[in-house]
Amino acid sequence: MSFDSITALREHLAGGGDHTAAYAAKMLHRVPDLPTVPDRMRYLVEKAKGKVVLDLGCAGIISQRIRAVTTRYYGVDKTEGDWHRVDLDVAPQDLPVYADVDLIIASELLEHLANPGAFLTQLRAKYLATPVYITVPQAGGYQVRHDCEVVNRDHVAWYSYTTLKTLLGRYGYTIQEARWYHGSPHRAEGLIVLAE
Repeated sequence: MSFDSITALREHLAGGGDHTAAYAAKMLHRVPDLPTVPDRMRYLVEKAKGKVVLDLGCAGIISQRIRAVTTRYYGVDKTEGDWHRVDLDVAPQDLPVYADVDLIIASELLEHLANPGAFLTQLRAKYLATPVYITVPQAGGYQVRHDCEVVNRDHVAWYSYTTLKTLLGRYGYTIQEARWYHGSPHRAEGLIVLAE
């Protein structure tokens, strides 16, 4: 079904069966006009410069670059490496506490977690006043090409700006700033948010 305007879509959502105007209001959310960052890695590296950083899900190239610019670096990942080994999906309560952390980075982590709420609960409890940069692939960037989904097999969720904001809000976080990365708002590859 195709709709040529937001008004037509709103009327469709409000007019079927038990649906009401309140249902349409609950379902429709404007895509925010946020700044776009062409390079997620470069952006996060810049934010980490000169800080004590806790990097969650730290097994990739981006983490190596973040580590190179920090005054102190703590990494956490479920894989073997020279970081604290914790599976944040299975045992978020084992998230280590470091007293001197200035900034937390959780880049491309939430979409891997079957229970992101349990993770966010532990993160909030252990790092109440620490700002956290969270990046996620954006639901609007989902693609089907030649009958194939373009999606990482390890992902269990897609986030839009609205669903990410709702999830974070349920666990006491407020988005302080937000950016799209790699693409236009409706088709950007992902979102970067600073939450506190």
